[in-house]
Amino acid sequence: MLSNLLITNQKFVLIIDETNRERIAQKFIGQLLHEQGQEVGSIKTLPIGMQLQHVASYEALLNEITNNNNNNNNSSVGAGGNNSSSEESSTLKNGYNIIMPTLADLLCYQTPAYIFEFLNKLRRAEHVRRIFLWASPQHLQYEHAAYILACCEYLAELVLHLETETTLSLISRKVGGGVSNRRYACQMTKTQFQVTPLAVTADSQISPQPAHMDEVKPIDSGGGSTFKIELDEDEVVARNALTMPYERTSEPAEGNIIYTPDAADDFDEEDPDEDLCI
Repeated sequence: MLSNLLITNQKFVLIIDETNRERIAQKFIGQLLHEQGQEVGSIKTLPIGMQLQHVASYEALLNEITNNNNNNNNSSVGAGGNNSSSEESSTLKNGYNIIMPTLADLLCYQTPAYIFEFLNKLRRAEHVRRIFLWASPQHLQYEHAAYILACCEYLAELVLHLETETTLSLISRKVGGGVSNRRYACQMTKTQFQVTPLAVTADSQISPQPAHMDEVKPIDSGGGSTFKIELDEDEVVARNALTMPYERTSEPAEGNIIYTPDAADDFDEEDPDEDLCI
């Protein structure tokens, strides 16, 4: 059932509806909560209509959650063996499930800044267990609707996307940072909303290569290598004929030393040390 996937430990749940089911949003979410054993007393909603334009309506919900929880704690301590009080206290021990009006209704009466501020207050509230927000993109008559919806997706820990009448996707963000994205086939009956996981084929995991791309094959030189080290005869001749820039292009000219002897020069080869007093 869909409730097994949607009613989890994730606190902020966003439902993006492309199938025009917005008119049954609260009833739909309430039914999913009942399927998972959530009591009626744990489900809280905001008033629908003109009351959404008053900030007091939002603050009243926050005060009600806090006051009810404090009263239950006091009554459970003073009642002692009162079974009804203990059962109510245990029911609300896990926190409240808040079903918000649709995002389209909220934008009709409040600014996006206040909506995000109120959502953050609910997310930080100690006694709030889950928050559900329904958004139909085709009904968002706002200038920056796409940006607002993207911000809601960023805040949400679980995003249910009702794509068509027969398919949906579920994005789940875990505390450790992991993200899972799965698609399901769905079938809605009078009493249940059945979902079946769609098999992931190998073709969908590996993107096919475009047909117009030419396949590049390595050149085989015969020895199983893609390149060669040896040079043939023509390559040796071409290498030897190549003159590098640092090589000299001409041979140096032969140098001649011209010497004119003086009158005191002694060229007697018989006794070169004759003039020495040895």
